[in-house]
Amino acid sequence: LALTAGWLVRSESEFFVIKDLQVDLELQENQEALLVSLKPDVEKSLLSLRGQNIWTVSLRGLRDQVVQHPWIKEVELERRFPDRIFAVIRLQPVAFLIVDSKNSIFPILESGEKLPKIKASLAPVAPLLRNNNILKDEKLLRKVLQLYSDIPLIGPLKKENIASVDYNSVSGLTLQLVDQDTVVYLGSKNIQTKALQVLRVSDYLESQKLKARVI
Repeated sequence: LALTAGWLVRSESEFFVIKDLQVDLELQENQEALLVSLKPDVEKSLLSLRGQNIWTVSLRGLRDQVVQHPWIKEVELERRFPDRIFAVIRLQPVAFLIVDSKNSIFPILESGEKLPKIKASLAPVAPLLRNNNILKDEKLLRKVLQLYSDIPLIGPLKKENIASVDYNSVSGLTLQLVDQDTVVYLGSKNIQTKALQVLRVSDYLESQKLKARVI
């Protein structure tokens, strides 16, 4: 009886009615503008919680509703007693961007999924996928994504320094770097080993104040 009475007090008391909603953004590199633009959408989804009892609201149901947004990978919801709900949102990781014939920008996730078009001002920093035909071949796209994931994204090969990515059966994976407009050919095997060799060559060229158009 005591437990039942305690539950009734919690479930009916005005003390536990949700009055405040706080949405925090887990800032990811080069995605700040996009996160900020999504915050109002998340807050709008959470507005229905206001006035509900913090003990009885279904956080799982709300979480499932919020993650239906194509850009959102995860949402953490937490009760903060007596009357607050705290949310943290994380975005989907973007591997590439593609630009169609109308100059519309579409993100390609690490999973291979193509998201709806996005404004240039909100697009995360990611390499441009040069060959749009790769998207038409699911098996080839998975291969390119796997090869790209093997690259240690550090130094000259950090993501913001890779302008574009291409792939063909002859040259394999090819990177166009921002610095010095260098083209890097990595082939189709032992990508990590070759990428580390590229880093060593790049360090040497820099130490000698030399430039290379092709590595």
